[in-house]
Amino acid sequence: MRILAILAVSFFTLFLFMSLPAQADGDQSIKEQIEELKKKIEKLEQQMNAKAYEATVKDSKAWYNKMKVKTKKGIGLTFQTADKNYKLRMGFFGQFLANYTDPEGDDNEGLGSSVRSLWLIWNGNAFAPWMKYTFQYDLAGGGLKDMRLSFAKNKMFIPTVGQYKVPFNREFLNSITALQLVGTSIIDDYFRYGRDIGGGVYGFLGDGMIRYDAGVFQGEGANQKNDTGDTGMLWAGRVQASLLGGNAKKVKENFAKRPTLMVAAAVAGIDVEDGSDGNIGIPSGERALESGRVTSFAADINYRDPRFNLTGEYIGRWVNPDDAGVGTAYDSGFRVQGGFFLLPKKIELASRYAMVMFDDDVPGVDGDLDNVWTFTQGLNYYLSGNHRWKLQLDYTFQREEHLTGAESDESMVRAQVQTYF
Repeated sequence: MRILAILAVSFFTLFLFMSLPAQADGDQSIKEQIEELKKKIEKLEQQMNAKAYEATVKDSKAWYNKMKVKTKKGIGLTFQTADKNYKLRMGFFGQFLANYTDPEGDDNEGLGSSVRSLWLIWNGNAFAPWMKYTFQYDLAGGGLKDMRLSFAKNKMFIPTVGQYKVPFNREFLNSITALQLVGTSIIDDYFRYGRDIGGGVYGFLGDGMIRYDAGVFQGEGANQKNDTGDTGMLWAGRVQASLLGGNAKKVKENFAKRPTLMVAAAVAGIDVEDGSDGNIGIPSGERALESGRVTSFAADINYRDPRFNLTGEYIGRWVNPDDAGVGTAYDSGFRVQGGFFLLPKKIELASRYAMVMFDDDVPGVDGDLDNVWTFTQGLNYYLSGNHRWKLQLDYTFQREEHLTGAESDESMVRAQVQTYF
């Protein structure tokens, strides 16, 4: 438009001069006026260009030109400054569950449904690319899940503080968004240490082939204040290594582009002081501990390839009460879990067998359960070719074997829809 306006003015001016009566003695004067007019037009064009350049420079310094907004499949909406010192990724995660439970000899069977999880997830970095944060909140009633700050300037040594998962058993460390079956197994129910408030360090060695985690926590569990000092310090450490393919960055159950083999081992312990309501790795009602020490260890192995996957995990736990005349109980559990893709990245059959074995020969310990075991068969349909959008259906049979010789069974069918973006 600017160029068209200049040409129009030039053409109109030239037309006026050409329309004047021709005079031999005035030709020189007209030429001079035309040249002067051309110079004015060039000067005007230069001024307009200068103003346009100033506007462009001013616009380039505006705050919105320092931000990059992008979306990527499975990553969510990301805001990032041009210097990469600030980054915010916004995510959403939801699970919608329907289940039917049929306890043997019990009239409480029935169909139920719920919004199992509804999370807001924010993560990124602030002030520098290596100053990272993660915030996760469950709107479905779970409250704050994670609030973690990490300082990843050196990948071999990354200090971390906040509320997050205690680095212990593999199944719990696997993201809830990437579970191969609808829920975790009974060994996770009986042995995990959950989330807690504290700090520690993790890092990667050997070009990411080895990952280590270590931390100390207050021992009261997530979203708790240790005002009374009932439960002592919880400590945990874990090492995992990739022996074949891939890396040891994350814990995964299935999905692999090539054959991978990972092994890991972990230890954890807590001193309990006058109270068993803390994060001591013992479910309420089992191995109640008022004062004493709990020490646990875990080992796991996982193989994955594009069509098949298999995981084995074992956990042992010593419960040593301070009470005189009460012996140390050693409980243990294991799970074997695997899957096969009938249609690569789309349809998967998955199975799991898990068992918990309680120590029955402990003086002074009252207990009812001997063993608990479950078998689960599942079918997964991955709409997005990964865990982001999926439909899951599974059947679980559970048996509790009591010290009296009695057995109680329960069957459960679950269907779940998950979205994560």
